[in-house]
Amino acid sequence: MKLSFVGVVVGICLNAFVSIETAEAALCLCHPSSCLIINANSSVLSHLELHCPTPMININDLLILRYFEPSLHTDAFLSFPNLTSLEIFQGSLARIDPGTFEKVPDLTKIIIRNNMLSSLEDYTFRGLGSLQFLYLISNELATIAPNALDGLKNLTHVVLSSNKLASVPAELFRSSPGLLSIHLNNNMLKELPVGLFDNIAELIRLDLSNNQLVTFDFPQLKVTLLFLHNNSLTSLHLDDMTKVVQADQNRISTITGSGSGITDLLLNDNALTNITPLTHMTNLTKLNLSKNPLAPNSVFSGLSRLRELLLSHTNIQLSDATFANLTQLVMLDLSYNNLTELDFHMFSSQMELQSLIVAYNNISKINFIELREYLPELRVLEICGNGWNSTYLQQMLSHMRRYKLKADMQGLAHTVLFSSAYIELCGTEPAGKSTADDGDYYTDDISDILNEDIDEFYHSSTLKVDSRGQESTTARSDVTHVTVMNAAAEPSMRLNAVPNTASVQAVVPDADSTDPSSPLFIAFQVLAYMFAVFGVGCLVVLVYYLRQRRFDVHRLTPVDNADSVRLV
Repeated sequence: MKLSFVGVVVGICLNAFVSIETAEAALCLCHPSSCLIINANSSVLSHLELHCPTPMININDLLILRYFEPSLHTDAFLSFPNLTSLEIFQGSLARIDPGTFEKVPDLTKIIIRNNMLSSLEDYTFRGLGSLQFLYLISNELATIAPNALDGLKNLTHVVLSSNKLASVPAELFRSSPGLLSIHLNNNMLKELPVGLFDNIAELIRLDLSNNQLVTFDFPQLKVTLLFLHNNSLTSLHLDDMTKVVQADQNRISTITGSGSGITDLLLNDNALTNITPLTHMTNLTKLNLSKNPLAPNSVFSGLSRLRELLLSHTNIQLSDATFANLTQLVMLDLSYNNLTELDFHMFSSQMELQSLIVAYNNISKINFIELREYLPELRVLEICGNGWNSTYLQQMLSHMRRYKLKADMQGLAHTVLFSSAYIELCGTEPAGKSTADDGDYYTDDISDILNEDIDEFYHSSTLKVDSRGQESTTARSDVTHVTVMNAAAEPSMRLNAVPNTASVQAVVPDADSTDPSSPLFIAFQVLAYMFAVFGVGCLVVLVYYLRQRRFDVHRLTPVDNADSVRLV
């Protein structure tokens, strides 16, 4: 009975506590050096001893969750003389009185997020000479006074993203020459004043993405990472100090500056036609020019350090000079370019190429023998959307499996679960059941595939490969030597063409031979060895016990007795 009565009382108390309006129910959770205050206002901050048992003099980190007043007054943090970090998350804060932080001079970090802060007045952060991080994110900030950040001489990171800024004063960063990172992204900036970054020695990161900038002309700016995507820029200047530039989704048609230090340049979704200014940027390793109306005869041979080149939706026309000297290229995207054929000798310099994307073109057929001749390291060949029906697409996938090629980066097209979906998505008609079995990936004989490829692409040759991997050759063509390695073991092939000769030789390793370096072969050897050792051990134990049973001695009389009898 007593327990029932206590339960009723506790339930009534909890119900009453929950029923209190949110703005009036202040909650304080403190650690010896940090404190969380939920549902705060100026009265709560002034009388924290009523809510927090911990002495506020020891608090260094303060997090306020939901501040229910429109302004922060100058005496708001009198109870926190040793405060070093302040975060105000979610609330109604719209104004900060100048001098509010003078009583907490040791502050190094201020984060005000998801409030209604609409403006910063002059000297708002007066007295914060030690402040390093200022984050005013997702507020309603529309105006900033010229001296709002005055006195912040040690400021290194300022984030004013996701606000409503249409302009900023030229003097904004005048007091902070040591700035390393500036984020003004996701605002409504249409232009930046001249001299805005003049007092900054060297920036590591400048993010101006998702604004409405029409120009960005700061030739003296030294910045390592520059983000300008999704603006309205028509021209772009690139200096020697910049390493990474992301300026996609603009209207850029003109590039100026040497940009000799740039390694990553993302300019997709722009209006570039002439790539001549880019050919001098010899340190480029990644270049994205997709969705630009490039000149059809554009040549990238001068960018010898390129590793990734994306040219989707550019209507580029390939020639022997297009990718000459790009010996380090590992990924090339040529999708959506209305290509009708693939002449792989144009990729003769790309011996290290691993991924080639030719999806959504009009390619009629692919010479896999020539592909392996010029691209021995290729592992991914994306061919989706070339107008093939499901039957022909299945045939292409079957060829690719035997040449150890994936049709997508993840290899899903060759799996049992996704192969039919891939064919249905990429073919021009609904796909039937695939005739190829994934379990035969490593065991299928390549001879039929080789004969098909030779018949299709080398009509004048009568070279045939029988089912045992032996050659059958009576050729009369212009090809003198064909060396074909078994694709089931290592799908690399080489063709050497010399005109006016009358013999063809094919050397195909025995299909039954096993590569001793194959993981499957090594695993088989290990298992065989383990079984052999186990069998020998069992045999030894069995012989031992048999001998024990044969020669075991049972004494019927004590050993000391002369008449003792031994039974065997």
